[in-house]
Amino acid sequence: YQLNVTGLRFFTVFGPRGRPDMAPFKFIDRVSRGIEIQQFGDGSSSRDYTYIDDIVDGVVRALDRPYNYQIFNLGKGSGTSLKEFIDLVQKHTGKEAIINVLPDQPGDVPYTCADVRKAARMLEYKAKVPFEEGIKRTVEWYNAAYGAKDGGIEECPEMGVDGFSKSSSAVKLSLTRDEKAL
Repeated sequence: YQLNVTGLRFFTVFGPRGRPDMAPFKFIDRVSRGIEIQQFGDGSSSRDYTYIDDIVDGVVRALDRPYNYQIFNLGKGSGTSLKEFIDLVQKHTGKEAIINVLPDQPGDVPYTCADVRKAARMLEYKAKVPFEEGIKRTVEWYNAAYGAKDGGIEECPEMGVDGFSKSSSAVKLSLTRDEKAL
């Protein structure tokens, strides 16, 4: 059929309106509300956390550059340790995390990192938002979306009324000042 097909592999995407079951949202939410977080292992495990704006940029670049058949990794291209991640969440929420340190989870990989060299070469892709800036922006969004007038959280973003986890698309969200300006 001679179709152009491009596959994109996203590496640990996070940011405003992120999935509530993923660590960035979950840790920001729980630390903000003073609820315990679980740390598996000694904090040395590492993930390639990629801010949503960088993923969107990569998707647009892939659409603008059609290839017969290619697969590209879209990520930051470097890892962030769990310890550094938790430290940044504490810094930007202004609250100390209550951490329950547990043994490593069986089967969990200690390190993930996107090899973005091909995407850089063929799509001119490069992640621009450093992890700390992404966490800062996500905390700001979280506070605008979930912060009550008295500084508390109006509802548990992770759980629905039935006690089951709910997706961020099911959460009643309000626009931030910057989003309203758009």
